[in-house]
Amino acid sequence: MFGNTPDAPWTRWFAGKQFTVDWASGNFDNWTELLAHLRNRKSRGLEIGSWEGRSAVFFLEYLPHCRLTCVDTFEGSTEHAKESVDGIERRFDANIAAYGPRVEKIKMPSHAALAAMAEARRAFDFIYIDGSHKADDVWIDSTLSWTLLKEGGVIIWDDYEWDGHADPPKAAIDRFLQQYHPEILHRGWQIAAKKVL
Repeated sequence: MFGNTPDAPWTRWFAGKQFTVDWASGNFDNWTELLAHLRNRKSRGLEIGSWEGRSAVFFLEYLPHCRLTCVDTFEGSTEHAKESVDGIERRFDANIAAYGPRVEKIKMPSHAALAAMAEARRAFDFIYIDGSHKADDVWIDSTLSWTLLKEGGVIIWDDYEWDGHADPPKAAIDRFLQQYHPEILHRGWQIAAKKVL
């Protein structure tokens, strides 16, 4: 496992890019295991909540044949009071510019974007949920994402154990797991599961 060590293979992926925070790289070891089956395949990924694009860069680099759809309002939310939201979208655009048509950016609330994708019958091999951290929003993102995830696809929720406000995501994720019964692949700060029918 590499974590954030200087010899981690992904260190060079972020060189010259514009980031003010790092909430993602602590998960990279897990993601390499969870998504290894897609490494040499054409795949489609969906990311809900992109911030400055660090996780998007990881997915695009680690999965060289992946096309990634990124959904974000780029306005932040209540828990981002300590971070400036000024320039988030500009930094995201700069950080993913090199990947060209492999990235689709959708700037709108996730529930609207996901509903439109469901109506268009889009499908994804993996979905990463890291948008709003309010339980109701996480529930909506989760249930709408489930309709878009291919059988055998992987869904990853960030901030499962985060409790930054009165209705954190854990309750919604637990409710989802109880209702939909996916195969749990990882449980910790993040939850990962496989869609099995």
